[in-house]
Amino acid sequence: MSDVDSGHDPAEQRALSPQGIDQLLVDLGRIRALVVECLASPPDCKEALIGRQIREVSLPLCRLSLARVVEVLNSSAPYQDYQGETLSNQGLQAYVEVLDDVTCYIESIRDGYQCDDDFLENIEDKMSDAGVRPESSATPSLENFPADVMKDFLDSVDSSLREIRLLLAQWQQVPEQKPLAMELLRHLHALKGGVLVYGVEGLVDNIQYLESYVAAFLKGELKTSRTLFELLERYVSRLDVIAKLLARQQVENLLSFTAEGVEPVSRSPARPLQRGSGLWLEGADGREVVRQPFSQKLPRLRFLVERASVMLDKQVRLIVRGEALEMPVEVLGKLIAPLELLLWNAIDHGIEPLARRRAMGKADCGEIVLSFGLNEQDSMAVITVADDGAGIDEVAVRQKALDSGCVTSAEAAAQAALSEMIFYPGLSTSPSISPVSGRGMGLDVVNIEVGRLGGEVQVASIAGRGASFTLFVPL
Repeated sequence: MSDVDSGHDPAEQRALSPQGIDQLLVDLGRIRALVVECLASPPDCKEALIGRQIREVSLPLCRLSLARVVEVLNSSAPYQDYQGETLSNQGLQAYVEVLDDVTCYIESIRDGYQCDDDFLENIEDKMSDAGVRPESSATPSLENFPADVMKDFLDSVDSSLREIRLLLAQWQQVPEQKPLAMELLRHLHALKGGVLVYGVEGLVDNIQYLESYVAAFLKGELKTSRTLFELLERYVSRLDVIAKLLARQQVENLLSFTAEGVEPVSRSPARPLQRGSGLWLEGADGREVVRQPFSQKLPRLRFLVERASVMLDKQVRLIVRGEALEMPVEVLGKLIAPLELLLWNAIDHGIEPLARRRAMGKADCGEIVLSFGLNEQDSMAVITVADDGAGIDEVAVRQKALDSGCVTSAEAAAQAALSEMIFYPGLSTSPSISPVSGRGMGLDVVNIEVGRLGGEVQVASIAGRGASFTLFVPL
């Protein structure tokens, strides 16, 4: 596949300024120097550094219609083959040759020449001859996780991927429809919010690649093309493959437990459940509604808080109140992603680092209170996530809303309600994009998902003392 056969105007796709082209050449030169250094000495930690830098240049390469080059570079960036062995010197040398070819191609674009039709095929041939496989065959690992938590997690991943595939197909039918792209980005961000804590790098990396390309389209930095959609489909396919491998691993683990005489955790009751058992049927307008106490989902949320605390190097204690509240299973399932994102938000943005907490006279361990209540008069579940952290930085939020164009003037930024601004899609006060933060999609996902359930989100914040998000959801 090349610019010639893509069916789109090459000039349209090469949407890089001369300065952008020059910077891209500098970045490729830096990566090449690191690969050469790996050839001359033990790779050590340089391999991970090369992988990170490849991700940084992947978006400009895609904008030059080099989606397949991006894929080849990304697939070999971890420098491991399917047996987990370090890539050979032959593979590294092929990598240098590919970088040289890409550099020559970009220079030809800068100088106004046309590339050869077989450019991309030649690159793939070189990597293939060196034993580098475009598709990673490494088996993802899910060791030492509670069986019931993992089952719930895998079910939600499968459900999310179905929605993502559907949205991607719909977007291709109307390529310039930004609402569909925005909805796809929300689903990706919601999926990543749960995936991060399980440490499955293949899932996290591919979700981040997808997020980068969709976000670039929404910002006007990247035009839709057949090349772009093919790349997005490849990343979604990889997510499918990884999810299937994880599911198979889970089944094998359960079979292993059974063979050793350990009774596996069963989530399917052997007999009809009665009211009061925690999962019961209730007649409502001729329909049967399955209800479940929120305590059934708590292991997953506790697990997230524990893992996120370690990842972000913070001491956090989760306090839960009212978890016996019973809700329709369908509603309960749709609340998990918003709650996971709120817990991430509380730990990442709310709870301060240890040194700052001590300077403010706070306890070393931050607290997040997750409470469940029932407004019987309105038949509403009331769910609150409250932390004792720094609170919402109102000045930063208003300035970011103005800088990003969410509001059109300083006066509008000053007058807009804080509780509305923090839900603007794309608004983030994070200084950089990380696996956890920076897209500005977390609270937008929460607001949209709760709204689809017919509910609303209310926000309260006190500077230096914490913030709370209360979800009102009709039952």
